[in-house]
Amino acid sequence: MRNWLLVFYCLVALLSGAYAQQGWPPVYDIKTDTSMLTLDTTYFQILEDRSGELSFDQVRRNTSFYHGSFFDSHRRSHVYWLRMRVRNTLPDTLNLYLCDFSGSYLDLYWQNAKQQWIHERTGVLIPKSQLTKQNQAERSRLFFQLLPGQQTTLYQRSASAFWDGPILYLSPKLQTKTHRANEVYTAMQVKEGWQNDYFSGITLGILVLAVCYNLLIFFSVNDRVYLYFSVCLFFFILDRNVGQIQSIFFAEQPDLFAFARSFFFIIFFTFFIQSIRKFIQPSDKFRYLNRMISIALLLTVLANVALFFRVSFPLIPIYTTTILLEIQIRITYIFLITLIVKMMNEGSTDARFALLATTPLLIFWLYTLTTNILGYFFKINFRPYVGSSLDYGEGVCFAWLIIVFSAALLNRYSLARKQVVQQAIEKEQLEKEREIEKNRLIANQNELLEKQVEERTSQLKTSLENLKATQNQLIQQEKMASLGELTAGIAHEIQNPLNFVNNFSEVSIELVDELNEERAKDSNRDVELESELLQDLNQNLQKISLHGKRASNIVKGMLEHSRKSTGEREPTDLNALADEYLRLAYHGLRAKDKSFNATLSTDFDKSVDNVSIVAQDVGRVLLNLFTNAFYAVQQRQKIQKEPGYQPTVSITTRCENKQAIIRVSDNGTGMPKSVQKKIFQPFFTTKPTGEGTGLGLSLSYDIITKGHNGTITVESTEGQGTTFTITLPT
Repeated sequence: MRNWLLVFYCLVALLSGAYAQQGWPPVYDIKTDTSMLTLDTTYFQILEDRSGELSFDQVRRNTSFYHGSFFDSHRRSHVYWLRMRVRNTLPDTLNLYLCDFSGSYLDLYWQNAKQQWIHERTGVLIPKSQLTKQNQAERSRLFFQLLPGQQTTLYQRSASAFWDGPILYLSPKLQTKTHRANEVYTAMQVKEGWQNDYFSGITLGILVLAVCYNLLIFFSVNDRVYLYFSVCLFFFILDRNVGQIQSIFFAEQPDLFAFARSFFFIIFFTFFIQSIRKFIQPSDKFRYLNRMISIALLLTVLANVALFFRVSFPLIPIYTTTILLEIQIRITYIFLITLIVKMMNEGSTDARFALLATTPLLIFWLYTLTTNILGYFFKINFRPYVGSSLDYGEGVCFAWLIIVFSAALLNRYSLARKQVVQQAIEKEQLEKEREIEKNRLIANQNELLEKQVEERTSQLKTSLENLKATQNQLIQQEKMASLGELTAGIAHEIQNPLNFVNNFSEVSIELVDELNEERAKDSNRDVELESELLQDLNQNLQKISLHGKRASNIVKGMLEHSRKSTGEREPTDLNALADEYLRLAYHGLRAKDKSFNATLSTDFDKSVDNVSIVAQDVGRVLLNLFTNAFYAVQQRQKIQKEPGYQPTVSITTRCENKQAIIRVSDNGTGMPKSVQKKIFQPFFTTKPTGEGTGLGLSLSYDIITKGHNGTITVESTEGQGTTFTITLPT
């Protein structure tokens, strides 16, 4: 029985000890304000938050906190809570930072002197606008304050993004504000850290110029090696300047940029491999090795994708996956170096440049892979022996690779330009030889062609003369037709004054005979009768003189129309000219058809002053338009025989916008749209064969547009009438 009681008390003691271990950690006393304080694992406890959804109140009530080591490769959560207690043992107020350099998000809950819980938040993946001004500058530190002798409880929440993997290293650090200021000053001034930023800026600028320059060469020579190298440099810049680029361009989308940066290096590596292969141009002899490089490169990309999603499928330890990716990268690189060496043995100068550029990086990568494998699997750490030189080694190798390969590309571009110039010279010489041969053939053909040309020229001259003669005949025919219309009108017009002259002459002869008979009477002469006869005779002679002058004016007008135009413009009464040719055209048609009658409508604008024109030419145009108008109304009257139809031709003049406008309208047969488009074309006519030459409106168009810088247009509705509008500058 005593043995069982002893076992029971032992179990109670063990459970009590276990419970005591789950209690609060001891208080950490701060005894200095001049250094970075790292809390030992004794002074903080860890709580795993797999869901990442625990609130602060839930965490405070949680009893699952435990003591753990700084580094644990078996951790699988992205969110961990740490709790600790600290006390200020110094006589002055302490301004402290809680530091966390392993997570992407950092939250701090602490009690101030009034026992109030204060919450502070910062992190590299939090948008800038969501942080206070102080936390914008410090993305891995949160500020809190301890009065002399004050003790407080700290809850630290550290979280990482899902693509960054779980947090394996947890180590709370405390740093005084004074120590932080001295640290920054020492880094920037004493150790001249500003020089690193200065030279980093210069290097970044040079790389950006290299990207632009290679793109410019690519568009110039269309060689894809320059495009591949430009993309390679671009993603190298992104991969090596993540912090600066994120803070400047992605301050409000840091998570998006951080997500993308996981692929920057593999994109850089892919395009680098492609640019080297394109540069050395491997022959078909090494197609299998070239294919192996493609397969290895594809596997490298897939391994990088697998590394990105390793958290969701933790089949292999995370660090092991990283080591495997590094091995795959080195294998691809070794395949590439092997291809370069083989091409160099084939005598490729480009391969020598490529080997010179890539060898240092291969050596460095093999060294880092060896140290990583020894450190992870065999716990052999070479870091204390190499110090910070390892950090600069890779940068130096990359700089060497970029500089040497850029020089090789410049040399390639120079050779390409020389080759282009040489090809241009050869092409020019070949073109000259072809030109000489072409000239010789042309000279031989010219002799043969000259004979054929002479024969055909004589034939063409004969044909041209016949054509000109025919054209002159047609134009003369049109002029004669116009003159015939004018002559008929003049003959009809002159008939009236001649009839008056004849009639008054006969009456005057009778009066003279009667006067002579009266004078023959000696004693019975009637003086009053003689006076009346003389007075009637005088009136008759005046009538004869009046109508004679009228006939003379008509003849004079006919002579002016028949006289050849000098082409000189003279001020002309446009209204009088239009009225005269309207009546001449009307009487010309009536001379042919006594039964034809039409209404002549005139609307002359008195503001139309004398216009500078060639009167004979414009008169010929008006006569042609009037003749066509009378022909149209006559045809409608004859063909359609509409009851109540009254043929009407009207003339209107206006002065608008420093232009004289003449409108000739009729209510004749009109024209369809198809005819209106061709009405001013030479030799086009709507009249039956033998009644028109088709040159009247064509000549009228040339007289108005070319001879007087005016316009002539037509508007017509089939079956209703036509209006021609002439505009002449005043």
